[in-house]
Amino acid sequence: MAKQVKMENVDRISGLHDSILIHILSFLSAKQVIRTSILSTRWRYLFALLPNLHFDFEGDLWRRGYTSYRHIDIYSYASLVDKMLITHNMTNIDKFRLKCRTMIDPDRFHAWISAAVHRGVKHLDLNISPGKFTTRPAVLFTCRTLVTLKLCMEFDFVLDVPKGAHFPNLKTIHLEEVNFSNDDSVKSLLSGCTSLEDLVIEKFLMSNISNFNISHPFLKRLTLLYTYQSDYGWITIDAPNLVYLEYDDELVAGYSLQNLQSLVKADIDISNSLQVDGSTFFRGICNVRSLILSDTSLEIHCSNDLRPYYDQWEKGLETLLSSLPELEKLEFNQEALISLPEKAPSCFLSKLKSIKISDFTDERDCIGKAKYFLKNGRALEKLTIRTALRYSGERKSKISKVLSASPWESKHLCIFIF
Repeated sequence: MAKQVKMENVDRISGLHDSILIHILSFLSAKQVIRTSILSTRWRYLFALLPNLHFDFEGDLWRRGYTSYRHIDIYSYASLVDKMLITHNMTNIDKFRLKCRTMIDPDRFHAWISAAVHRGVKHLDLNISPGKFTTRPAVLFTCRTLVTLKLCMEFDFVLDVPKGAHFPNLKTIHLEEVNFSNDDSVKSLLSGCTSLEDLVIEKFLMSNISNFNISHPFLKRLTLLYTYQSDYGWITIDAPNLVYLEYDDELVAGYSLQNLQSLVKADIDISNSLQVDGSTFFRGICNVRSLILSDTSLEIHCSNDLRPYYDQWEKGLETLLSSLPELEKLEFNQEALISLPEKAPSCFLSKLKSIKISDFTDERDCIGKAKYFLKNGRALEKLTIRTALRYSGERKSKISKVLSASPWESKHLCIFIF
């Protein structure tokens, strides 16, 4: 009979390779990671090898049961950050995330950012109140290892980017509630990011900017969401390699959209409280192949004579289709189906392959407009209809039967009704 070997009190975990133990530690909170240092000499400084550091002051304190934050609790957590980030700086940092809206000494905060920069941080995510960050955080502009930068501040934070700032490896920038001091500050940031591919600007106040100039030879994705603009604001986009554009905002006074010949997809949701002409914007994206439109976006696609509000809406889709010869995919709400051109646009004859209509109804006029696409869409391969809310299966079946019995031009068309 084989001997049974007792395995009591055998520490198998500590015998694992450093890389495995560090991977295990990556699933723990900062507080739990520090606690492992008292397990044994094997674990004493293992936490210092973690490549990814995530500190969430409010979240971590709340999870520990604090409903209000005492000074001693904040000081204790800040000391923990000191220990993990500054005291034992034995390895490079891959990701550093810091969420801190509490009262921390700005000098201490700058020491943390400096430590991350000096340890070669690649992905930096700061969600903080502006009182902890000067308008020109010089240490940040010396970080040449950055690949991703995300800053989430508050509206009274103004970023002043110095001339000569250089981020040779920075590919992704996400700025939320971050304002620029002037036009030159925007230019300094973009010109210093020679490898930039993805730019997100969210909740941006244009009060200090006369021309928000986004010019970059390698930019591939651009997202502009909820900017707060002045009546005289101007937006310039010059990006020959841009393939994706998301624009969800008010129209500004003027646009200059240049060299967008590579644009593949655009997701546009524009409102027009200023009642300005939006045709320049759509002419700038005339080469787009896939277009998603909100209801209000069609209202502003009008001619330079600024027709009355209802006429803008009525002619919106008709005018738009006639100005996008390369369009292959189109998504919009059925309310836009008010007026369609008598003569089929050129994109219908050879390019437009996919159409998706939302909030579709079984009313005669709505179905009649869908028949228009079937009749004129020579290149159409897919017509997707998403019916209005709470449409029964019976009503969906009725729509399907009517459209299936209608003549269509394309030889490879599939109709999907949801």
